[in-house]
Amino acid sequence: MYGTLLSWEESIFFMAEASFVGLSIVYLGPVGTFSHLVALRRFGENTKLIAKPNIASIFDFLVNHPEACAVVPIENSSGGAIYDTVDMLLAKSGTINILEDLSLDVQLALLGHSGERIRRIYSHFVPIRHHKEWLATNFPGARVVSVESTACAAAKASTSRNAAALAAPGVASIYHLDILQFPIQPGGINVTRFFIIGHPGKWGFLAASKRWKTSSTFQLKNVCGSLYFFLESFSRRAVNLCMIISHPLVGKPESYVFFIEVDGSVADLSVKAALEEASQWCEKFVFLGSYPSCRRYDSSPGNCSLPRRLVSTR
Repeated sequence: MYGTLLSWEESIFFMAEASFVGLSIVYLGPVGTFSHLVALRRFGENTKLIAKPNIASIFDFLVNHPEACAVVPIENSSGGAIYDTVDMLLAKSGTINILEDLSLDVQLALLGHSGERIRRIYSHFVPIRHHKEWLATNFPGARVVSVESTACAAAKASTSRNAAALAAPGVASIYHLDILQFPIQPGGINVTRFFIIGHPGKWGFLAASKRWKTSSTFQLKNVCGSLYFFLESFSRRAVNLCMIISHPLVGKPESYVFFIEVDGSVADLSVKAALEEASQWCEKFVFLGSYPSCRRYDSSPGNCSLPRRLVSTR
């Protein structure tokens, strides 16, 4: 087992607003993604925003640039966990910590060229899944194509008069597209959660948050009941389990590593005690951070404008 329990209090870090100026913020690009929007809303335009093509490249950048932090999606209320992010949190555990948990109410628009017949619609797989019925009802003859991001979808739609994209309304001006419709999906709000991640020990304290969460990764001992006793450590202390994800260990059939998220911080004695007891059932246990979880942003029209200037992708 590695990762110390004694220094957990030292790992509760919160980013001070004054430290944002000139800070390097990495996000999942290209320009106009919801990750880009969240980065702008959280950190402002006085930071150095750096777009990366995939989640793995974001983590690799952070490993070599300890002064930077990043915005990565972790979960969508329609599509579930973002496993590319989970995989990298597991791969880089002990090096990269979770600093903050943010949420975005995702409002999508159909972007395209006014007056043209739509033959192809691009979007990320999560919006396509969320609006599957709406697309089938309103555009039964259009081919729906999944791409890397909603911003990439807008870029592709801009190259053809008969193409459209499900994307953030704010990217319409960037890619010279018109806002054609706002899809209405019965069943309500579509929310994406994001983690702010970075190296531990780099951030100052801010005012207390109304809600905190704590995450860890662990590999259980291969003994009968280990998962049961691990989870019982939390239930007996009334510590709420928010998320648990299992992932097979490469090269070790029938062996798994887990990602877990609970309500509360290690400043709470019940949470700290639960984690300490639970870790005794683990071959390996790595603390990923206690972090605030209270900010929620809106991506609806009027709240999601994006600057037209391009940002660095280096």
